[in-house]
Amino acid sequence: MRRYSGIGWAVGAALVLVSLSLAPPRFGFARDNPARVLAPESELPTVEFHAAPQIQITGVDSNSPAHWDGDTLYVFNSYGHPWRNSGPDIAHLGNRISTKLGDLNDKLYIWIEATWRDADDGVLYGAYHYEPDAVCISNNHLPTMPKIGWIRSLDNGATWEDLGFIIEAKPCAVRCDSASPWDVGGTGDFVIYLDNNKEYFYFYGTSYDSRFEEQGVWAARMRYADRKNPSGKVMKWHQGAWSEPALWGHLTPVFPAERDYHTKDGAMFWGPAIHWNTYLSTYVMFLNHAVDTKLTQDGIFISFNSDVGNPAGWTKPQMILNRAQIQKAMAGADVSPTKLENGWYPEVIGMQKGETDKVVGRTARFFMAGLSRQTITFLRPGEKAP
Repeated sequence: MRRYSGIGWAVGAALVLVSLSLAPPRFGFARDNPARVLAPESELPTVEFHAAPQIQITGVDSNSPAHWDGDTLYVFNSYGHPWRNSGPDIAHLGNRISTKLGDLNDKLYIWIEATWRDADDGVLYGAYHYEPDAVCISNNHLPTMPKIGWIRSLDNGATWEDLGFIIEAKPCAVRCDSASPWDVGGTGDFVIYLDNNKEYFYFYGTSYDSRFEEQGVWAARMRYADRKNPSGKVMKWHQGAWSEPALWGHLTPVFPAERDYHTKDGAMFWGPAIHWNTYLSTYVMFLNHAVDTKLTQDGIFISFNSDVGNPAGWTKPQMILNRAQIQKAMAGADVSPTKLENGWYPEVIGMQKGETDKVVGRTARFFMAGLSRQTITFLRPGEKAP
């Protein structure tokens, strides 16, 4: 999470058509997983962007998870503290309230980055990104060392019960000499997804570890059966297996850092957002891509995988928006200058009833930093745009 303000929820009226197909695949990133799926461009889906009336969600500094209960859509956004919005669809959100986090209210800098509503009993589960203060500098919040906790709610996320920390890097894996203004270690900036068999929750997030070999996008999993008491029961993906404890264990990145994050020219993918695309019948991951340790962005990337439980199955990320296109899409927006130029936190949210950030059809709203001025349409391999 980056500490910048987000302003207001509004709907504008942009109507100009814009379309864009996927850029050529960027294969060959340094240290990439040798098992990575290498598919010709002609065998991968493509996307097109079209201008749409503006939607803006207040204070977005991470993924914004969503769920339905009856005819109401709930969307959470966080900026050091989580808020809940609700309405009949993504274009008509309102009723913004501050969530109540119980004992967590005494902890600064909490983001609810992922949620999952249990269809059987209506319990809403979630996971939060927590940033402790004074990791390297006394009385300073930044730089920090994030870790992940688990929560649940019986009232659609108005109030939450903390179930403890579940994913954390080794505390001694810290770089107080880091060039990063944000993170000197830790794991966060993540998403979760429950598999179709309701056997495992899968986590994909970002590792800012002091050790270069453990930096980048990571994966972990937790048994669905452990959702009520998960601490100590989550396992990280390491060397091709779910073999390391998520508390202090090692990890093998799904998308390894290309250059050490803690140097000025650090480069890596980070901040994944994942949904199941019903039109493509595959999982889709959106990624930020940093080209220095300040997380300056060169573009937004996309990857596909038929099995969310197979971290090696993600295709090599392809750029769908470059830096100039990001800035054009966000020009004049009422968001922080840094987010305006970088387009952090790319995410899609479906427009139809039942669609969320987790389940999306052929066309959805595309968000960057909580701002949507475009729809995104997914096309099957070889399919022509309508």
